[in-house]
Amino acid sequence: MKINNKGFTLIEVLVALLIFAIGMLGLAGLQLRAQQATSYSHSKTAVTMGASHLVERMRANVAGVNAGDYTFNGAVDGLPPAVLDCNTTTGCGGAANMAQNDLREWLLTLDQNIPILNGNAINADSSVVVCLDSIPDTSIPVAVGAGINCDGLLGQWTIYLDWTERRDERENFEIKRQTLTFIP
Repeated sequence: MKINNKGFTLIEVLVALLIFAIGMLGLAGLQLRAQQATSYSHSKTAVTMGASHLVERMRANVAGVNAGDYTFNGAVDGLPPAVLDCNTTTGCGGAANMAQNDLREWLLTLDQNIPILNGNAINADSSVVVCLDSIPDTSIPVAVGAGINCDGLLGQWTIYLDWTERRDERENFEIKRQTLTFIP
């Protein structure tokens, strides 16, 4: 008895090609998720490094910290004006000018990693607050800048950075918060 096998190999090849295509789509989706995670990780690292840098500047200017010169609310204050020739407290003309210069340089550096500035103002989808806060809110906010108390107690400084990050290819956005607390 003779069996007719014509076309059987073509069907096998088509099925194998279909399985291969589905596998490639899965890998493409995995690559997209990895890229998104890398982008978020880069943003979070840049924000953390920037906040640590500001903390070190604050520790170098104890007089400015004690006077409250580092208190900053981006929604109200905007980008501080430049202070020329400001490398030391005396070169800046005092602790307040040095604090102003430190905040400006920090915000400009931060803007290179996560866009937070629109000219001399903080973007509406970002929030930057530096204040005394005894009980910092580290939860993911429901809106940019929400839940920031700044009670001014205990001499504990808190840096709040909120930003909106694109979550996926469908233009969904997610609010991120980085909080750094320290006692100088």
